[in-house]
Amino acid sequence: MTKKILMLVLLLAPMSLFAQKFAHFSYADVMQSLPDYRKANEELQTIYKQYEKDLTDMQNELKTKYEKYQKEVNESTPPQVVERKQQEINDLQQRLQQADEANTKAFQEEQQKKMQPIIQRIINTVKEVAKEGGYVYLLDVASSQNAGVFINESISEDVTKKIMNKLGITEADIAAGKAAAAAAQGNQ
Repeated sequence: MTKKILMLVLLLAPMSLFAQKFAHFSYADVMQSLPDYRKANEELQTIYKQYEKDLTDMQNELKTKYEKYQKEVNESTPPQVVERKQQEINDLQQRLQQADEANTKAFQEEQQKKMQPIIQRIINTVKEVAKEGGYVYLLDVASSQNAGVFINESISEDVTKKIMNKLGITEADIAAGKAAAAAAQGNQ
């Protein structure tokens, strides 16, 4: 009797694995298709370009001051003048470094502020789709591959469209997302 129960359990265990539902999606496709993401990304690019311009202006000013210093300073220049000009250059270098650090920090904070609500919205939607579909695992394809986990897509359902539908993403949004992604890759 015990052997029969054990055999039954051993036979049914693998079958219960087949009853589990697995799904996968493309986080990148979902993210790029969201109009909110594209808008936030454009705003961040504008901020980044302004920070970059400010730093470039400061670098050019530093370069100009240094070249002027090299032309004006010679053996007959009084030591106080040489010291003052060197101090001006050092001060400008420090300001440049501080501006770079401040810009980096400000950009990261702005990025966090703009992207976190979008990311959270996607996470919540993925959880909803997983719960509604009764999926045991719902994995992002790219993240899984980066972590060394490969998805057998023939036995896993692609729920990217379901997630996009729940987020209100239209075909036009998908096309705009693909165009923006292609343009961004072309700029690199």
